Amino acid sequence: MPTSPVDVSERAAPVGVSAPAAPAPPQTAGRTARRRTVGWTRHPAGQAPLLMLLALAVRAPSFRRPFWSPDEGYLGTEAIALRHGGRLYTDVVDRKPPLVPWLYEACFGLTGPGTLWLVRLCAVAALALTALFVARLAAREWGPWAGLPAGVLTLAASAALPAPDAMAATFEVFMLPATAAAVYFGSRRRFLAAGLALAAATLTKQVGLAPLLPVALQVLAGPRRDRLRHGAALAAGVFLPVAGCALLLGVRPFVFWNFLASSSYAASPPGTAAMCGHAGSILLRLAVPFAGFAFLLPRRLPRRMPRRMPRPLGRWRGVTELRPRTRTFDRVLWLWLIASAAGVTAGFRFYGHYFLQLLPPLALLALRAADSARTRALSRRPAGPRTRDRALAAACLCAVAAAALFDAGALRAEPPQMGKSLALASALDARSRPGQSVFLWSMHPEVYWLAGRPAAGRYLTAGLLTNFSGGADVRRVGARYAVPGAWAGLRRELAAAPPCLVVDDSAGTPYPMAGYPALVRLVRDGGYTRVAAVEGAVVYRRAGC
Repeated sequence: MPTSPVDVSERAAPVGVSAPAAPAPPQTAGRTARRRTVGWTRHPAGQAPLLMLLALAVRAPSFRRPFWSPDEGYLGTEAIALRHGGRLYTDVVDRKPPLVPWLYEACFGLTGPGTLWLVRLCAVAALALTALFVARLAAREWGPWAGLPAGVLTLAASAALPAPDAMAATFEVFMLPATAAAVYFGSRRRFLAAGLALAAATLTKQVGLAPLLPVALQVLAGPRRDRLRHGAALAAGVFLPVAGCALLLGVRPFVFWNFLASSSYAASPPGTAAMCGHAGSILLRLAVPFAGFAFLLPRRLPRRMPRRMPRPLGRWRGVTELRPRTRTFDRVLWLWLIASAAGVTAGFRFYGHYFLQLLPPLALLALRAADSARTRALSRRPAGPRTRDRALAAACLCAVAAAALFDAGALRAEPPQMGKSLALASALDARSRPGQSVFLWSMHPEVYWLAGRPAAGRYLTAGLLTNFSGGADVRRVGARYAVPGAWAGLRRELAAAPPCLVVDDSAGTPYPMAGYPALVRLVRDGGYTRVAAVEGAVVYRRAGC
C-alpha cells in the first residue's frame, strides 16, 4: 500500500538524523499530499473560528440567566461603585486583584449596568483564546494533528463543571488564557511575553501565578548561557505590571487585600469528609469528557522511557526531516498540573470553578497519551496512523457529546437562591428611590446589582465581617474572625451615612444578625421599622428616608 513521504520518514529515519531527500513527486500528487497533510483545520487560521464557535456553543446556557453565582453579583456591584467614582480597595473592597472588576466596569460603561451579556461574550472569547493557546502548544510539540483535538477537549471539559461554576463569568475563566499563553510563550523562548502573561493572570486571580513553576523549568531547560538573560526577562515581565498596579491603587491596600486579608479564610477549611466529597464529585464530572482518551493510553508502561525521541520538523507542510526531542515538555506539563492543583486546594474549599485551571494541562496530557499511541502505530504498520487518528477523532466526539449533555442540564439549572434574590431586589426597588443606599446582611451581593441600589459601605457581604463562606468551618465564624479592621471601618461608615434600608437575610445561617451588637444597635437606635419580609429576609426602613 503506498504511503506518504511523512509516514516513511517517521518510520525509518534514525533519531537525530535527517532523512535523505526524496525525489520530487509530480505536481498534482504533491498538491494532493499537501492537502491531505495540511488540512485547513490544522492551521491556526482555520482552528480559531472553529474554537470560537464551539466556545460559544459550550457557554450558550450562560446567556439564559440574569446571574449564575454571587461572584457575578459582587463584581457587578463593584463595577457600579467604580463607575460612580469609587476607588478599589478604598471605597469598595475585595480579596481579589483588579483586572476583572475593571473589565466589568468597562462592559457596564458600554451596555449599562442592567445586563451581563457583554461580560459573558468576553468570557466566551477568553475560553476560546485558552483553547487556541492549548492547540498551538499541542501542535508545536507533537505536530499539526494534535492542535484541534487539544483545543476541542479543553472547551468540552469546561462544560463538565456544575452549571453555576461552568457558566459564571468570574475570575477563573478570565485567568485561563493568560496562564496558557505563559506556557506557550515559554515554549517559544519568549520569556518577557511569558512574564507579562503571568502578570496578567496574577492580576486576575492570585493563583494565576502557578504556571511560574513550569515556565521557570523552561528557562532552566535552555542553554546555560541564556538562563540569566531569560530569567531576568521573565522576572521583569511578572514584577513590573504587578508593581505598577500596586502604585496605581496604593501599595498598602493593594498588598493587604490581595495577600494579607485571607488568613482567617485559609485557616477555616471544612471537614475532611466534606472536602473529599466535594473534590471527588468535581473530579468525577471532569473525568467524563476525558473518558474517550482512556482507550489511547498504553496497555502497559515501558520499562525504560527513551531519553530522546524523534519529532517532525514541519508544522503545516509535508516535511520529511526529523529532530530530537527531550522529555522537558513532559516535565513542564506535569509541573503545570501539580502547580494548578495546588491552586485548586488553596483554602480547601474546592468550589467547582477552581478546577477550571486544571483543564489546559489535563488536555495536553491527554494528547500526550495520544501522541504515544500514534508513535507506536507509526512504527508498526502503515495503516496505524489512520487507525489512531480515527480513534482520536472518536474520543473528541465523545468529549463534545458529553459537553452537550452537561449543557442540556445547565439549560434547566437555576443558580442558588436566584428566585429569592430577584424577589428581594424587587422589594428594595419598591421601597426606595435610586441612589438611596442599602445595607445587606447576606452572602448574596447580587441583590445590590439587581435592585440598582448602592451599598452602604465597602463591605458587600457578611463574609468579610464574619469569615463565613460556603462549606467553611462554622466554629470559626464570628466578628473576631473578620478581616482585620473591618468592623471599625463599618461602624464609621454606617454612622457617617446611615442606609435607607437594612436587609437581614441571615435566618438559618451561622451569622444571625442578632449576634452582632453593632447591627442590633443600628436598627434599634437608628429609627428603623420593619416594612417587608421576603422568603425569610426582613427589610427595615429608616424613618424619613
